[in-house]
Amino acid sequence: MKSPQLVLIRGDGPDGTIFPLGRGETTIGRDGADITFPEDAAISPRHCTFFMTDGQLNLRDERSTNGVFLRIHAPTALSDGQLFLCGEQVFRFERYRAVPVTIGVDGAVFGGTPVSPWRFRVVQILTGGHVGLAFCARKRSMTIGREDCDVNFYQDPFISHYHSRLEERAGQFILTDLDSRNGTFARISDRVTLQDGDHVFVGHQLLRIDDAANG
Repeated sequence: MKSPQLVLIRGDGPDGTIFPLGRGETTIGRDGADITFPEDAAISPRHCTFFMTDGQLNLRDERSTNGVFLRIHAPTALSDGQLFLCGEQVFRFERYRAVPVTIGVDGAVFGGTPVSPWRFRVVQILTGGHVGLAFCARKRSMTIGREDCDVNFYQDPFISHYHSRLEERAGQFILTDLDSRNGTFARISDRVTLQDGDHVFVGHQLLRIDDAANG
């Protein structure tokens, strides 16, 4: 029976490079792992582990700094603070929370722009973990894309015209890919079961899973 394997779609190496996974555990990391990407500074020394359980391929994040991202194929609920990817953009989803008023030592309230209520927001995370732009949604939904959306990144070649939508549904916040060319990816919290054809980002390496139910 054919063993599951990873196929490099984009990253450090020739496109189409195959990494057999075998039947035991296979680790990915920057150094000392079974599969290494030593030039990718976004990968932790021991980043994640692939392993078989009951004939299914699973993936576990090993508490890596930058996490593991799985391409979504159906509307997916996001938790507060969860990261997701659209094109080359990394976003953090945040539910609305009231910000306490800050008072100076002399008892005066610090002045500034009045705060308009919002339902949720997405915050751009830059290289190095720095915070970039923040986009607040005052309606129940927000679209992300290249143009004609609520949030636009016309300079990002990997973002589709209409790429993804984030919306509030019955108290949950749902991320949906809008049939984008390069997909929308959500960071996994711990471990996931993988299917044939799934795509994952590990650091800057985009990998496809083949034969996930074999082994």
